[in-house]
Amino acid sequence: MNPDSTSTFDYHWVSSPMRVDAKAGDVAVNADTVATDTLATDSLRTDSLKADSLRTDSLKAKVDTIPSMFSPTGKSGVMAAPAPYNVATDDVVGSCLMGGLLIAILALAVSLKFVGRQMHNFFYVENDRTTTVPDLPRELAGQWVLVAYCALVMGVATYFGYVTLGGSGEWALPPHTLLAVSVGVFVCYFILKAIAYQFVDWVFFDVKKNEQWNKSQLFLTAMEGLCVTPIVLLLVYGDLSLNGAYVLMAIVVILAKILSFYKCYIIFFRRFGALMQIFLYFCALELVPLAALAGLLVSAREFLQINF
Repeated sequence: MNPDSTSTFDYHWVSSPMRVDAKAGDVAVNADTVATDTLATDSLRTDSLKADSLRTDSLKAKVDTIPSMFSPTGKSGVMAAPAPYNVATDDVVGSCLMGGLLIAILALAVSLKFVGRQMHNFFYVENDRTTTVPDLPRELAGQWVLVAYCALVMGVATYFGYVTLGGSGEWALPPHTLLAVSVGVFVCYFILKAIAYQFVDWVFFDVKKNEQWNKSQLFLTAMEGLCVTPIVLLLVYGDLSLNGAYVLMAIVVILAKILSFYKCYIIFFRRFGALMQIFLYFCALELVPLAALAGLLVSAREFLQINF
């Protein structure tokens, strides 16, 4: 082996690790570059996620600052001022009036012959020899239904007055309970007045006169409710003022009391000619209960209303 070949062999044997080391250094440099780029990319992604999170938190904060009236159901919205209570938009009041009017029309159709006889004989003075047409039970039942309807419309008018005159004050009872109380007061008024008439007339007068008087009272009360109906409907759903409605209702009630006074005179006291007795009788059984009813309604309003 010559020397040149030996040196050449040694050169290759020595220089080869240097080349390997150089290549390894390049690989290490490339790996560091890639790692640095990866860290930079991860940093950018982290910054982007942080920005999205801050933006989301800002939107949630804005939504949470809006007052919600539907918070129990999870819905958001702007809190609005509650609409004031209006009797005309109350479904219960409307159902009572419309349903009561429909039943009253049916009751009037059933007892139409009874109404015709009462109107024909109202100013007629009967004697002992007069033959009267018997009234059917369904006709009398129809009149009692009309009396109940009269209590209903009077109660609705009273309830409307309570709500209107009460203003912004609170009531000790819910609205519909207050309506039921108003109607119940008139129902009790008619029942108690009928009981008082039955007791007094049973003591002082005979059966035939009592029957004439009871039928006349049924007829007058039923017609009173029918005459008050358009006034109450205009009061609730029209432009009729409360004072105007109460004045018209007072006129209807006064006319009914005048006719009742006349019928009381021709049935019970026409033969006696005792004016003092008829005034005492009528005042004790008509005017005093009416005054007590008015006082009870006023006192009930002051008792049930809560003023702050």
